[in-house]
Amino acid sequence: MTLIKTIIIWCGMYYATPQWMEQQIPEHLRYRYEVHMVPYGTPLSKIKLKIDPKTTALIGFSAGGLDVFKNYSPDYAFIGLIDPSTNYRYNQLKYTNNVHMLYDISNWGNINKNLSIAADAVTRGGGEAIHIDMGHSEIPKYFFAKYFGI
Repeated sequence: MTLIKTIIIWCGMYYATPQWMEQQIPEHLRYRYEVHMVPYGTPLSKIKLKIDPKTTALIGFSAGGLDVFKNYSPDYAFIGLIDPSTNYRYNQLKYTNNVHMLYDISNWGNINKNLSIAADAVTRGGGEAIHIDMGHSEIPKYFFAKYFGI
């Protein structure tokens, strides 16, 4: 994996606050990386950081996935999408192998109908989109263990 120094995590709605997300990440993440957890909808420009895409990971859970899609660039070291909300307008982005997505379509019922199309777009671009059978709120812990575990 590319050298990552900074991780920006957009959280989700309702229970998925920055405080809740803090409990989902392994403790060593806080010491190994500069981690910033922000509510979904927070513009990247409002996060008071000097961002170097080559050493930065953008990660979004649920509604926070929209923020990651909105800021997507192949220049980022790592792009993480955790059971993300999606929008059809992001299907045309040129994804690359920096994208890692875990999702379970059954968590969304009749909403987020674009999720499987977004997953296909990620895969076509060389990224990975893995369908897992897991409850929505359980996926973040699994994601961080998979991609940032020791």
